[in-house]
Amino acid sequence: MIISVKQMQNIVEELEDTIQKNINIMDEKGCIIASSDPSRIGNYHSGAQQVINEKLDELVICDQDEYAGAKNGINLPIIIEGEIVGVVGITGEKEEVQTLGKIIQKMTKILIMDNYQNNQKKTMENMKNNFIFSWLFTNEDETDTDENINLRGRLLGIDINLNRVVVVMGIESKKSDQGQHEAEIEQKRYEIISKEIKRYLKHDSQHLFSQIGTKLVIFFHSSDTIEVMRTVGEMAKGIEKQYDSNVYCGIGTAGTNRLEIRRSYREANTACNLAMRMKNRKIKLYSDADMELLLQNISRHDREMFVKRIFKDCQDSEILKWVQLLRCYTENNGSITKTAEDCYIHKNTLQYRLTRLKDITGYDPRIIKESIPLYIAMLIYEFDYNGNTE
Repeated sequence: MIISVKQMQNIVEELEDTIQKNINIMDEKGCIIASSDPSRIGNYHSGAQQVINEKLDELVICDQDEYAGAKNGINLPIIIEGEIVGVVGITGEKEEVQTLGKIIQKMTKILIMDNYQNNQKKTMENMKNNFIFSWLFTNEDETDTDENINLRGRLLGIDINLNRVVVVMGIESKKSDQGQHEAEIEQKRYEIISKEIKRYLKHDSQHLFSQIGTKLVIFFHSSDTIEVMRTVGEMAKGIEKQYDSNVYCGIGTAGTNRLEIRRSYREANTACNLAMRMKNRKIKLYSDADMELLLQNISRHDREMFVKRIFKDCQDSEILKWVQLLRCYTENNGSITKTAEDCYIHKNTLQYRLTRLKDITGYDPRIIKESIPLYIAMLIYEFDYNGNTE
């Protein structure tokens, strides 16, 4: 049989639910491999064997004693691409089952082919995932040269010589799924979201997709990171709304050859990790993350000391309020009107708070030179806000 015994049993159960009759499927040797009567699985069915040997269009059995392992009913060949791959049987009296025979024969073939095509699709996806893993991580040796990678790619319909931008996506549920089924629920969510992403990408066969660890990785066939960022933003917004999740994305720089694609993946993964850590922007271009990348190379102790030095004797709750104000002020490019609107306060109240911040820290965010230490302190606080340690 071209699909597994388990899939055959699923087909039998689906057919039985439809017609409320006993269904059996026999393989090319006449063995019952799936049945709505579990006691018959594994038994030899001589009627099915006769259908196969004599290439019969159907075999109606009215006297079960005529055929070993058979019961009254109708047996029909399962023909795929001109070859008999098995037999489907319906148990019952001739008058009851003969009218159902052709319908069940056709349904069985459709269900088998559907399962077969799904198997082929999964096999192709696994092959592509293995290829992508080799492309990104395998050290080059005699069997993994650029020439071999190029050939493997072509066999899978992948042109590795195109411009691509790598995007790494991290998904966090807005709800905590507690209990022993948490991992199963999380994996199911990833599978559903993966299907959604593939729908976004289907218009271009050279967009590639894979899951690596807990991250979803997209290789956009493009050299325009800004356009990729726009597309990813639309995709992430739809996923967040539909699946009650937070989506964090990192976008690498464009690349063509193997080394450049690997670099783009590392960049995207780093930017994604920063987005998930800082949570100030859910989509980060690696090329825009210079300050955050610099912070990674400073020890946590030194980062903490800098924040304490800037905000002097402020409690953590006070620092958080100042950081939130600075973030809003920064995002609005220093506009008093827009910042006041976003903070739901009067402009005079905002001016008072900015003056108060200057009194506490010694730095005035309204003066470019003095705003730099405040901006760095804000970034550090956001960088460490989730309690990450090194």
